[in-house]
Amino acid sequence: MTDEQFIKRCYELAINAGKKGFDTFGAVLVHNGNILEEAENTSDYEKKIFGHAEFNLVHKCANKYSDDVLADSVLYTSCAPCERCLGAIASLGVRKVVCGVSYKEFSKLTPVDYEPVDREGLLAKLGIKMTLKESVLEDEGMHVFEWWGGEYRLLEELIAEMDEVKRRRVLDETN
Repeated sequence: MTDEQFIKRCYELAINAGKKGFDTFGAVLVHNGNILEEAENTSDYEKKIFGHAEFNLVHKCANKYSDDVLADSVLYTSCAPCERCLGAIASLGVRKVVCGVSYKEFSKLTPVDYEPVDREGLLAKLGIKMTLKESVLEDEGMHVFEWWGGEYRLLEELIAEMDEVKRRRVLDETN
């Protein structure tokens, strides 16, 4: 299977999570072309439960697979992982992460603007060798967010809403 096929599976998992009322993220761990584990987002912000898909996947894999298998595996995720998830992935020993939606593109759906960060370089300074590949079927991946939180909304509406949040924040900062 190809990167695109595994990313499509992540998108399926993400939409499934969204239809359950969660944020739309999915992840799979692949070794030698076979999916070992899959996970969806199960975060519950009201209960303060951190259930990002990548973090859930790490928990499924911890103490289940050998260090050699994990180091030789690829973690695919529907969207570039947050720093907390990236740290969890690094602790697992996975050396390659492939992301559907990039950090830059995802920032269109967050209240903060994109700022480039050399995550591979930062991890390398900690002695962690990891490569991040972004933007695999990214346009398709952005539309996965239309299922965010269980309610279907057009991507353009979601981006416009965040643009307004960012605009208001800039206005508040200048006043």
